[in-house]
Amino acid sequence: MSIPNALEPSQLAMDFVSQHWPILVSVAILSSILGRRYLTPLRKIPGPFFASWTRFPRIFAVTIGKPHEWELKLHRKYGRIVRTGPDQVSVGDPAMINVIYNANDKFKKSPFYIPFMVYDEEGMLPDPLVISDKALHTRMKKNAYTAYSMGAMLQLEPLVDAVTDRFFALLNKRPTCDLGKWLRFYATDGDPIGMMPVLELVLGSNGLDGAALELAMKQVNKFREKMRADKVTGPCTFVQRLLEHQKKDPHSITDRELNTHAFGNITAGADTTAIAMRTIMFNVAKNPAVYRALCHEIRDEAKLTLPVSYAAASALPYLDAVIKESLRIHPPNGVMYCRTVPAGGATICGKFLPGGTEVGVSPWVVHYDEELFPEPEKFHPERWLAPDDGLVALRKRSIFAFSAGSHTCLGKNISLMEITKLIASLLVRYDIALEDPEAKLSFKCRWFTPQKGLNVKITRRK
Repeated sequence: MSIPNALEPSQLAMDFVSQHWPILVSVAILSSILGRRYLTPLRKIPGPFFASWTRFPRIFAVTIGKPHEWELKLHRKYGRIVRTGPDQVSVGDPAMINVIYNANDKFKKSPFYIPFMVYDEEGMLPDPLVISDKALHTRMKKNAYTAYSMGAMLQLEPLVDAVTDRFFALLNKRPTCDLGKWLRFYATDGDPIGMMPVLELVLGSNGLDGAALELAMKQVNKFREKMRADKVTGPCTFVQRLLEHQKKDPHSITDRELNTHAFGNITAGADTTAIAMRTIMFNVAKNPAVYRALCHEIRDEAKLTLPVSYAAASALPYLDAVIKESLRIHPPNGVMYCRTVPAGGATICGKFLPGGTEVGVSPWVVHYDEELFPEPEKFHPERWLAPDDGLVALRKRSIFAFSAGSHTCLGKNISLMEITKLIASLLVRYDIALEDPEAKLSFKCRWFTPQKGLNVKITRRK
């Protein structure tokens, strides 16, 4: 009598899997979901269940252009700290800005920035916006610190004034126009980096952003040749300062680093400055009381004349309040600045976050904090002129439009100088009103928050 051979254990396992695979797959998925949700210290942080095991909700919010709204809604529901992904936490407490973004750089930039890296034939550009290497980032900032300082920027006022003159010559021919579009052109041409004239190039090209790196390299090389031929005239530009720095110490800054700084001024610098200018002009024109108060300060009290100096315009308290309120109500960046919690972990808002957790603060969340900024949806410059000096100081520390700590935007001084001078200059030269008093700006956020719909009527003042 023959006895059938016993089945091998591996065959039994294969048979079991083939018969029960739907159940096994379901168990594996459920185990993964529950593990991500509960088998982590992040389980104690409130947030939507779906976001605790997948990043799809945040990806979807970015896809439809509303990550700023999504994060703000979550914080209003769950509080100052919210779990927005399996290993990601959003923080809405202004007091945590200095903890996460301090000068020690313990919280390094997270992989969030990888998709925004730009490459040339030599590899990734050393862009301070995205690099996480502390030594390289320090080198980049150190090399450009003097060129980006406010003192250096003020020496370039004649260049900015020349751009303003060209800008006004174009506006004089346009009693009605999309001012938002023209402000973008101005911001591109107004960056005092020794790359004039760019405005005419923009008007003749729809592909500026795609060719920005090539443009930066060409203009830097042109300026280098002018310096070699001793044909440079006028104020010392940003590019000239960097080239002179390189000439004195060739190892201090490479050509790629120099090109990267110029590239950043054309792209990120122009976009963010234009966004801020649009926000100011829209909200000023939209609010008659604000418009009257600002015009009175600029025209009647200060009696500014063209060309408006930065020293004179920056001394005006109401103009300063309008600029701060505009940066608050519509930050140029619409997503959190993501960082990675250091290896030993950190306690944020009373909650322990293990090392490797992605954590960040969104400008839109802290700028709409209802305790710090009552009625946050209201454009109210007077909040910056409140008699409570301590409260105003806290509000100033909470403005996050230019990031914070060692990664504060290098172009902050350029941007503030251009914004302050141009807004004052516009109201010295023109009366400006919205074509439709009920108009609203529209925008989608992928990273920046560029608006559309700033259609205005412009009348030259006598």
